[in-house]
Amino acid sequence: MVGKSREKPRVITTELEKPLKLIPIDVEPEPEPWVSRKTIALVALVVQNASVSLLTRLSRVPQPGMHLYNPSTAVFVAELLKVSVSFTMLVRERSNKGRSKKDGKRKTSYLWEARMAVWDLFVNQRKDIIKLCVPAALYALQNTLLYTALSNLDAATYQTTYQLKLLTTALFSVLFFRTPLSLTQWFSLLLLAIGVATVQLEGQKPPQNASERVATNPSIGLAAILAACISSGLAGAWFEYVLKAPPAPPPPSAIPTSPTSPISSISSPPSSPSKSPRSPRLQLRQNSPSLWARNVQLSVPSLCFSFSGVILSPEWNRVGKFGLLEGFTPLVWGVVGNQAVGGLLVAMVVREANSVAKGFATSIAIVVSTLAGVVFLGLVPGFLFVGGASMVIASTILYAMDS
Repeated sequence: MVGKSREKPRVITTELEKPLKLIPIDVEPEPEPWVSRKTIALVALVVQNASVSLLTRLSRVPQPGMHLYNPSTAVFVAELLKVSVSFTMLVRERSNKGRSKKDGKRKTSYLWEARMAVWDLFVNQRKDIIKLCVPAALYALQNTLLYTALSNLDAATYQTTYQLKLLTTALFSVLFFRTPLSLTQWFSLLLLAIGVATVQLEGQKPPQNASERVATNPSIGLAAILAACISSGLAGAWFEYVLKAPPAPPPPSAIPTSPTSPISSISSPPSSPSKSPRSPRLQLRQNSPSLWARNVQLSVPSLCFSFSGVILSPEWNRVGKFGLLEGFTPLVWGVVGNQAVGGLLVAMVVREANSVAKGFATSIAIVVSTLAGVVFLGLVPGFLFVGGASMVIASTILYAMDS
């Protein structure tokens, strides 16, 4: 009788514990957004790239009675806007994390969070800033070269030739991450090079719009854009190397199976010799900072390099006489703001996708910039341009489908 009475509380206790274990299972997961952040970033980058070439080309047309702005100054102001927006969003992000869970009030002020963000940036994140000095310098050089290219090329030719950065990005990604390319990807890159060369064979025809008939040098424009493509590819691969790392190899199985085991022969299907194994997808490094923190880390050295470009520019002597913002019209401010937004989008795309996807997303801007050139600049694309642009678009789509 004593043994039976002792067993009853155990049964009752286990029955009471069962509903408590089932409570977390009934909690519904949070619904996923309709549109992913990756898609939003890629679409925004397409719109930005489609408009920046046309706006920048229009801003480089001399107006009577006005002096053209210094491209190095435009790059510096764009970096200044970018670091201001990134730092503001970083402080807001840190403030939201410090809110009380009970009443939702902030525990500290925005000024305190700004001071702590600056302290954390220059004390705890110095190594990350040093790592990003190389891509920061390359991005500053690239932006300055693009102004030179758009001063000597029409928007459509610029946009088409600039797709060579997909080739340089892929080559530098192979060097940095040892990721092999398939035959389809190599063929698409070769088709891309042929398409760009075909566009250059046509040459530039004088535009019908009289305001666009200015002295240009297509050779200088082509050299500038080729250098910008190399700089863009190296900077994108380097930036992605800092953000991401190849995934760790899977741990060996705890239960070893012999080659003659019937279980291993049944569970593992025969591998197809025609399909090569996919390279592992890159992943963000552990304890990686947020997007806005990375933007601040990249913008601080970029700001220093771009200001150095202003000092070393041939028009530095005019700054003391006419000011730093000489020639800044509303159109130029629109170009500068567009460049700043583009820099933020590039960091977001590299974080959410990869640098090759960034190059693919900008390919659709060729069509938009060409149509805009026809409407606003009087550009008349010839047969070679249409054929070369079609090969460029086909190559980027083919590369993305095989990625």
